[in-house]
Amino acid sequence: MAASIHLRLTTLSRDAAVFLLSAATLAYEIVLLRAFSIGQWYHFAFMVISIALLGFGASGTVLAAWRTGKPWDERLGARPGPEHQRPAKKLFGLSALACALTFPGCFWVSQKIPFDPFLIVWDRRQWLYLAEYYLVFFLPFFFAATAIGLALIERAERSPTTYFVNLVGSGAGAALAMVLLTGRSPGGTLFFVFAMAGLAALAAVTALGKRWLVPAGILLVACGVFLFWRSPLPLRVSQYKGLRVAENLPQATIIEERSGPLGQIDVLQSPAVRYAPGLSLVSTARIPPQLALFVDADTAGAITQFDGNVGPLEYLDWLTPALPYFLLEGNGEGDIGPVLILGAGSGSGILTALLHRARPIQAVELDPNIIGLMRGRFAGWSGRLYDLPGVQVHRAEARAFVESSSDRFRLIELSLVDSFAAATAGISALGENYLYTVEAFRGYYRHLSPGGVLAVTRWIKMPPRDNIKLLATAVAALEREGVIEPGLQLVQVRSWATATLLLKRGAFTAAELASLRDFCRKRLFDISWAPDLRPEEVNRFNILEQEFYYEAAKRILAGGREREDFFRRATFFLRPATDNRPYFFHFFRWRALPVLLRAAGVHWLPFLEWGYIVLVATLVQAAIFSLVLILLPLMILRRASAAQARSGPTGVRSRVFGYFISIGLGFLFLEMVLIQRLVFFLGNPTFAVSVVLAGILVFAGMGSFLAGRGSRRNSIRKATVWVVGSCVVYAVGLRWALGHLMGVSMGWKILASLAVIAVPAIWMGRFFPSGLRALQGSEPRLLPWAWAVNGCASVIAAPLATMVSMSGGLATTLVCAGACYLIAMSTRLIPARPL
Repeated sequence: MAASIHLRLTTLSRDAAVFLLSAATLAYEIVLLRAFSIGQWYHFAFMVISIALLGFGASGTVLAAWRTGKPWDERLGARPGPEHQRPAKKLFGLSALACALTFPGCFWVSQKIPFDPFLIVWDRRQWLYLAEYYLVFFLPFFFAATAIGLALIERAERSPTTYFVNLVGSGAGAALAMVLLTGRSPGGTLFFVFAMAGLAALAAVTALGKRWLVPAGILLVACGVFLFWRSPLPLRVSQYKGLRVAENLPQATIIEERSGPLGQIDVLQSPAVRYAPGLSLVSTARIPPQLALFVDADTAGAITQFDGNVGPLEYLDWLTPALPYFLLEGNGEGDIGPVLILGAGSGSGILTALLHRARPIQAVELDPNIIGLMRGRFAGWSGRLYDLPGVQVHRAEARAFVESSSDRFRLIELSLVDSFAAATAGISALGENYLYTVEAFRGYYRHLSPGGVLAVTRWIKMPPRDNIKLLATAVAALEREGVIEPGLQLVQVRSWATATLLLKRGAFTAAELASLRDFCRKRLFDISWAPDLRPEEVNRFNILEQEFYYEAAKRILAGGREREDFFRRATFFLRPATDNRPYFFHFFRWRALPVLLRAAGVHWLPFLEWGYIVLVATLVQAAIFSLVLILLPLMILRRASAAQARSGPTGVRSRVFGYFISIGLGFLFLEMVLIQRLVFFLGNPTFAVSVVLAGILVFAGMGSFLAGRGSRRNSIRKATVWVVGSCVVYAVGLRWALGHLMGVSMGWKILASLAVIAVPAIWMGRFFPSGLRALQGSEPRLLPWAWAVNGCASVIAAPLATMVSMSGGLATTLVCAGACYLIAMSTRLIPARPL
């Protein structure tokens, strides 16, 4: 009786440790992503954390080596007694303790490493610093994976329950991280992550007795006191980020800082702050006092001092985004309005509309912290801009707001929604963006009143690509709307720093084109495309070596073979983005690599398309390291038990490899596509990430808990049918189905999202524990190796899924996910006999 109670308490303690450790690990990963987004650039965060996650694969290597040759290793088919469990308990407890201590310790050390990705081409020391990053972030994931892996493989007959606890804990950690990051910086959130990991360590060490519990508790308390005393841990921000550059301005002071899941907001005060992107070089207008606004340490605009008098706002008329107001005023159709500003930010678009007496104005802003600043701390400075009569501000994602709205507008403006540094560094190349797809432009077009105009302003990139792809997207949208001559409804102008594209619902009139020429002539702006533009009118003021924009516009608008030949021969990828391939900022083609490498010695590094190159480098490194981590334990097993390996079933290793790497790839492929699809549906990236991660992990955990019912073969066959069927249905109709639910409330959207997630996730959760239980009865020596294979597959899956989506689309990635589960079933690792 006492032994039974002790076993139950030990099991409960272990499950509690696995739950808390899983929650802390996933929360730590999200905190790292936020920290890297602020301090460095997102694509380098993607690389470092992806490699760090190889700790899950490395833990399998260590567990395989540790178990080989143990006296009790021969009896793994049966449940080992207490005397044989103690070594596993010790390693489990020590791994959990080391994980808890390295979470804050490695984070603190990482902020002392002087790594700067922009110097990596010229400074060889940066490669050493990058390797140091790999090491310090590898350690906590390695210790966490070792503890969780031990819990799974040492009692594989309980793997469905343990896997359920692991996944539910991870889902809880994902949701909790999003909550903790609301109002806290990543450094401030780390204390709570450590607290979860510390409780997990205490639960794991409890089974070892007081001799271990007391020193472990002292270490954890000491670390917690230090972390609480230093909280929040400071972040090291790259010297090339806008905030660090602005701090060198005279009398620069950060007067406000707010953190949230969408970004860290900083407001900087200096008498030298002037924000007027692309301001005409002949402008004599004075710029009012401004406060610089930064999101994740990147420039995001400026809060302009405003007292209700529009006179000081004259400088806004010397920027390219003012063009549509002059054209709409010049056509003699009366006042401009209603106006829709997408990405309101610090209010520059609203001020331009007020300057031209446009009413009513609707503005959309996603980040609640920016809205809070404009209505709170800086309401007086900005003239209560967000609450003026005739101005209505909505907290929503821009595309989702348009899709769910029934209103029509004279002007829809989408202006400079990302920073100059972000645009030119290629850091957005890996992220989906539904604002600049063909379907998005069709939605904007349908919400224009007759004669209304869509105005999109972006930064100038050299070599030219952004604005060429933007025009190609507009042309494709107009053609799909049935417009026969789209060139008659398009205008594009550029300054020395920005370019503005106008898309009109109807052909531009002679009066509007005359206003266009007058506007550009006075401001020394160049017209890159207009319906009646003559070759001698282009490239007059901001002179380029060649007028790429005009030449590209002619060939794109020519259609047919000439357009296709242009896209095929272009140095960069310039085909329009779609909702199936929503990667507008993906321009890289391998033929451009020599051009980029030549430019690396001439131009500043941020002007290169490094985002995709980093993605490829991440995949290559992950693949190399993963193969080493998979093959190494196999070699150890062969040497230690050659006789058993020769007498064992033939091809078992290939079946183990095929099964576990397939389910690892398939799980992550489907997870990433669901996140990308639901970003559009939920209208908020934070909601999408938290709902998908929490939902898919919890539902997969439920599937794992139910994995013991029926026969192994029949269960896996049934699960495969459901998963593959879901992938096919979602590839064909998920976008269409979600589009019909855009108008419902957020609560119903979240419920619909969870329903979409639950169908495949419950069945996906059956594969991993079923595989472990099959190995427990046949080849228990391969259990650690299976854990390593699955962990490494998960690391490879993240960059690989992104590459597949960028090349073939989200539907293709879904089909690949289904194919992975078909491959897993075809390996026949699961025998057709009851569990």
